[in-house]
Formats: sequence, structure tokens, C-alpha cells
Amino acid sequence: MKNILLVVLFCCNLIIAQQKSKTNIPIIKEGPKTNVPIIKEEDDLLPINSNEPNPNDLLDIVVNIPNPKQSNAGKEIYNEIGLNGNFSFNKKITFSTYSSEGDFTSHFYLNTKNGYSMQDTEGFRMMVKESLEGEMTQIKTANNDFYQYTKSSEGNFVMKMGSGQSMVVHDIQTADLSKTFFKTFKKTGNKVGKTGGNKYPRVEYSGTFEGEKMSIWLSSPQDILIDTKFTYSLSGYWGLGFIASPSKRTYMITGITGKGFSVFMNDISNTTKTFSGKGYKPMGAMFAKAMQQNQSSISEEETAMQQAINEETDPTLKALKQKEFEMYKKQKAKLLKDAGQFAETSDMADLPFVKDASQEKPTGDYYDMLILMLDQSVREHQLGLKEAQENNDAKSIKRYNCLINCTSNEKNRLEKVKTQHIKILQQHKNDEELRDEKLNQLMMNEGQPIACNCD
Repeated sequence: MKNILLVVLFCCNLIIAQQKSKTNIPIIKEGPKTNVPIIKEEDDLLPINSNEPNPNDLLDIVVNIPNPKQSNAGKEIYNEIGLNGNFSFNKKITFSTYSSEGDFTSHFYLNTKNGYSMQDTEGFRMMVKESLEGEMTQIKTANNDFYQYTKSSEGNFVMKMGSGQSMVVHDIQTADLSKTFFKTFKKTGNKVGKTGGNKYPRVEYSGTFEGEKMSIWLSSPQDILIDTKFTYSLSGYWGLGFIASPSKRTYMITGITGKGFSVFMNDISNTTKTFSGKGYKPMGAMFAKAMQQNQSSISEEETAMQQAINEETDPTLKALKQKEFEMYKKQKAKLLKDAGQFAETSDMADLPFVKDASQEKPTGDYYDMLILMLDQSVREHQLGLKEAQENNDAKSIKRYNCLINCTSNEKNRLEKVKTQHIKILQQHKNDEELRDEKLNQLMMNEGQPIACNCD
């Protein structure tokens, strides 16, 4: 959902969104309660201060709770933990979301030292409000990679959905995010104090990000002070967490509202929560095992192709089959290389074919293989037509003429689709959502093969 992702993206260190469908969500059923009296000084919310680096920068909340004088968060942001590692969390955050797709209350866990966050099976069940088979735990790293752990009757498995960015890029992005937010989002005047059972007084800042209007609600960071030498943001699921300003002051993000969507923090508490990835089998290892088991069938197919080339007597068809064989061997070599990488990472972004879906050359190679196979079919039909003409077989002559025309038309269709497909990849390489929308339209309108009806 684009709107939700934009909100989460802005406060999750520019998360690379994985969801692609765009939903036009109507007005939310219950939004933030902003119609409250002007907050007094005792409510701990004060207007803009003058100690930010730019008078136009946003300013903060001043609270009576003494903040730590020494940074205590984010220092372990570069300590990467593998899929089968041990994870710990020191904060539990309970939140509520509101949208036309449903309202729910759930929780996640956050490690303020390394930026990892976790949604456990209980948290997922609270979100979907229905029984789930087995157990699922998801961990988001500081680098916006996702580890997904599944327990089922078939076994315990883990896979990764990587963001594709490095921690150096992450560090730069969080600093840029802070500058962008504190220079472009403006205080609206809406405040929520301690009335109505609200535990965290907050103020609203509103702005536009990637064409979408949204609001971020900031509160006192309590006992957290981010070490900006390592990061400017520590955010868990749904964008809730902490952000540091360019002046290195830390704030807690307690609410986010966007078009048809809102999420608010209900509670944050100290906790000791652990999770171990030991005992979960990486998907890459399973894939590698399957590939190894299929090696014999791959070798048999290769042998059969070579035999068909050796037995072919028509020079044109023999050349086409030889060309197909060479393309097949190149694609097989690439498949084995990609499979080896996936075996090491278990990252779905490294899964063979998935990683090539947005690349021009692999896409072109895929179409070329299909077109080459159609060229072979056309040649086979031409040879069949020649034999039918020699035997004066009128019925077969009619059938082969039909097959030649039909297969040639299918080849022309594929060549046009290939051209349009690659053009879309070129034009929208930086806009994944629009690219996929255009590709879906292309496949719906032009992507279906037309069967030959020549019998």
C-alpha cells in the first residue's frame, strides 16, 4: 500500500518498500484526537527553541524528565547479526493503527543499541485477528533487511528480504532524513497533552514527502539519546521509534498519520526479550540441496539436446537447435552461479530469476530464447509443408500453412512485447511501483499467447 509505505518509509530510515499495490484508502475511521485545549507549560510542550542550527528548523519538546547526558543508543548499529544468531531487545512498544482496511492494536520489540526490532507470533496474531498455522517471527535489522522465521509441521525455516543497501548508505540516509524532516516539516499547532489518558504528550509536524502529505508526532525521548556518530534514526515497525535532529537532539516518534492511515504509540516500556535463530534452516541451503538433486535431470536434458542436434539433417534447423543449446548452457551457468549466491545469503533478492526481473539483459535473453524456439517451430512446419506438397496431401498442406502463419504471428507478437517490456524497464528503473504497474498492463493486454487452431 503506497500511502502506508510512504509513512513508514520516512521514519524507518528510508525503508525500501516491498509492497507494490496502490490502494486508495478513504478517510480513516478514527484519527488522532487533535482538538484539545492549548497545552500549558506544565504539559511539558514548548514552542520552537533557538538552539537548532537554523532558525527555520523545527524545534522540540522540552520535558521535565532529565534526559541522559551521554549518548546511549545506536552505538552497535554496525554489529550485524546473522540469520542463525541470537537477538535481544530492551524496549516493548505497543501501538494502534487506524485505516479503512481495519483497526488493530499490537506490539513489537526494539533494541535501542543496534536498531533491530522484532514482531513475534503473538504480535502478528493481534494484527490479523485470526488463527495462524504454526509460528512466525520477523526481525527488521537497522539496515532495513527483514529476517522471517517460520515454524510449521514441515520444519523450521528462515529467509531474508534484503534492502540491498550498505550500512554506510544507511548512515548517510538517516542523516539526510533528519535534515529533510527538520527543515521541511512544520509545526501545526496541534498538541496532545496529558489529558484523556495519554501517556506521551506530543506535538504535530506536517509536511510532504514524495508527493504525499503526512504528519509526524514527536514526544520526549525519555531515557534515549542517539549517538549521531553512528545513526540519526532508530525506528522499528510502522515507523515508531526515535529520530535525532541535526543539532543531535533525540525525539521519540509517537504518531504518524498519512492519507487514510494513522498509527500511534500507546506504550513503551523496558523489557528483556530474546530470540534465537538457531534451529531454523536457511532457505538458501534448502534450494542448494534441491539444485544438487536435480543435477542428474539437468544433465539428461543437456544430453538429449546434443543428441537432437547430432541427428538433425536439415542445416537450418540444426543451426537453430545449436544456437538454442548455446543459450541454454549460458543460462544454466548463470542459474548455478545465482543459486550459489542464494545458498549463501538466503536473501529472496538473490533468488534466481527474481533478481533479474528488473534487468534489461536477462529479460531480453528470456524473450530471445522463446523467439528462437518459435523459429524452430516455423522451420519444422516448413519442412512438414514441403513433404505434404511432395505427397499432394491437401489437408496437411492447409494445416501446415496455417501453422506457419500462426507461429509467425506469435513470433511477431513476442518481439513487440519484448521491445515494450525492455522500454518500460528503461523508462521506469527508478520507480518500481510505476514500472510494475506498466508491466502488469502490458502482460494483461499483450502478454497472453495466442493458440493455433489449425486442426
